[in-house]
Amino acid sequence: MKRFSRTGQSVLEYTLILGVVIAAIILVVFKSGGIKTGVESAYEKSGDAVTNAVTDLSHGVFGGGS
Repeated sequence: MKRFSRTGQSVLEYTLILGVVIAAIILVVFKSGGIKTGVESAYEKSGDAVTNAVTDLSHGVFGGGS
């Protein structure tokens, strides 16, 4: 009797693996203190830096003004 060996993966197995990967990504992105918080923090810091630069330039920091 000849036994056939499985060499390929079924579509169901690939779907299950994909579901686990997507669930892990969602968990990392939406947990508290995750990537979402880091991106929001970086966005706020860059906005503050631009605001400070515009304020310094408009008040004459380089021209010796007050």
